[in-house]
Amino acid sequence: MSKTEKRFDAIALTRSAPDRMADEIEGMTLEEELKRLAAQDLQDPFLKRLRDRAAQQVDAPARATRRR
Repeated sequence: MSKTEKRFDAIALTRSAPDRMADEIEGMTLEEELKRLAAQDLQDPFLKRLRDRAAQQVDAPARATRRR
């Protein structure tokens, strides 16, 4: 049995993704993180709904304080 050279390591890529994301958002405020998310073109409808819900939750306290 001959050994083939591995060209792509999917497991390493999968494990490194959260680390890369954490490095990108480190030091950002919540507003900056939300702007970063809003700028991304999401193809997955589930992820779009999650992003929209997160934005609504952040906007809700701001709207509540304006009414007073």
